[in-house]
Amino acid sequence: MDENSEEPAIAAPIITAPSISQAGVRYKWFPILWVGIPLLISFVIDLMEGDPGVANTIRWVTLLLGLLGITWWLFRCTHWSRKICWFCGALPSALVAAQYAHLTPLEIKTDGAVGIVGYQWRWQTPDRELEQLESQEATELDWQTTPNDYPRFLGNGYWAEVSGVELETDWEANPPKLLWKEKIGAGWSSFAVVGNYAITQEQRGDREYVVCYDIQTFQSVWSHSDPVRWDPGGAGALGYAGPRATPTIYGGKVFVQGATGIFNCLDAKTGNVLWSHDTLKKHGSENVVWGKSCSPLVVDDMVVVSVGGKQNQSVVAYEMATGEVRWASGEYQSSYASPVLAEIGGVRQVVSVDENYVTARRADNGQALWEFSWPSSSGAEAAVSQPIPLSGDRLFVSKGYGVGAALFQITNDEGDHWQLVPLWRKTVLKTKMSNVVIHDGFVYGLDDKILQCVELETGKKKWKKRRVPEFGYGQMMLIGDTILFLSEGGEVILVEAAPEKYRELASLRAFDDDSVTWNNPVFAAPYLLVRNAEEAACYELPINKVGASLAE
Repeated sequence: MDENSEEPAIAAPIITAPSISQAGVRYKWFPILWVGIPLLISFVIDLMEGDPGVANTIRWVTLLLGLLGITWWLFRCTHWSRKICWFCGALPSALVAAQYAHLTPLEIKTDGAVGIVGYQWRWQTPDRELEQLESQEATELDWQTTPNDYPRFLGNGYWAEVSGVELETDWEANPPKLLWKEKIGAGWSSFAVVGNYAITQEQRGDREYVVCYDIQTFQSVWSHSDPVRWDPGGAGALGYAGPRATPTIYGGKVFVQGATGIFNCLDAKTGNVLWSHDTLKKHGSENVVWGKSCSPLVVDDMVVVSVGGKQNQSVVAYEMATGEVRWASGEYQSSYASPVLAEIGGVRQVVSVDENYVTARRADNGQALWEFSWPSSSGAEAAVSQPIPLSGDRLFVSKGYGVGAALFQITNDEGDHWQLVPLWRKTVLKTKMSNVVIHDGFVYGLDDKILQCVELETGKKKWKKRRVPEFGYGQMMLIGDTILFLSEGGEVILVEAAPEKYRELASLRAFDDDSVTWNNPVFAAPYLLVRNAEEAACYELPINKVGASLAE
């Protein structure tokens, strides 16, 4: 080429934005919509008083659709490489799925007021940091029964109630006195109280304990342990580790079922094992997702426990003195409720909520009497609430997961011909993880996380109260004309047991508001014992009036 000739001009490269395509410009608002719509739906759900279980499902579905929508937008509307699109689109979905399935190494801690509050490594759960209790054998315990005793799950009746006591409700002028607050092992067991001693179950590392404490000092008097640990993990991670059932104290003995199905009879004075069974092995049963939760039922000279074994070994009665099987009956897997003793149609019977059924068996020999369908699954839509026999041969049952409550009339016409007629069945009192109390013809309980009052005879709603901070999946008991509620967030709340309207009388913070408190409170006047999976506390409550029987 001639050196004097001009070189052809080289066109400057055209630089285009590599991120957004023409379609991306067209659909530029889609990411905002896919994020905004789930947030809007969640906000609307919070304003409604629907079933929180259904609401949570809607939240997860809309969140998943939003993530899928953003993934579509990345592929359709950007020039990013497929690897980057897959990474940016799949990573949030994978994290959400892992959190929902609880497959990550992080354990979610929930609070009734604010939801997720933090994370911790599963192997760093607080119970693993507690010291193992040394084997202690107490002798010459002053084991005296009193009118104030609260010797088993829910005390002395079909619902948690202490009568003959009137609490002082002005806690500003007369505040409850904290006697102690101490660390305790994991688990959802409550206390059983006789005299000056309180017995509970707890998990410390790889050992499951039954511990007897002095109420005044929280010093352990004796302890028994088994080398087992129940930790649901996986899809049941929110159940957490540890035993679930509450001990039963009777006749100088302690009967207790651990989360893995070990059923112990202990000497109440020493903690020594009198007899023991691994009920899963003995009766061919499988454990349920969140662990065996049945609190033993004393019937005459027997103790009855829900085992869930097949081949006629669902519910088993053992001889109290020897541990020998007196009778076994039924084919159904156990639920998370405990059997109760009732007299219906002139026949003493053990009524239990099993998986998918409510059943009744003769108390003396276990003969099946009647049953009705009560849908549940021990691995998903769990049945937790107790059946409640009522006067006039009636039975009240309730359940969460959108089921609600029902009142049945039970008749026995000439012999063993049993009939069950529903008097009403409504989507009220969806008691997912709790039980109700009944007072002057009205039922008080949680409708999922909202406190509700319902007329017993008709199922008609009287009032319903949402609270901030929330009640959550807390527990309640009736003391005189007052409902004492222990919220999931660790707050003690006094509510008037009146059908006219919700009236809150007093409250105190028992545990930090990031706690998870599902254990039932116990009141052995004047002492209120509360606990969760990390702490236990004792308050002396101010009392305005004590009945004659309790004053003795």
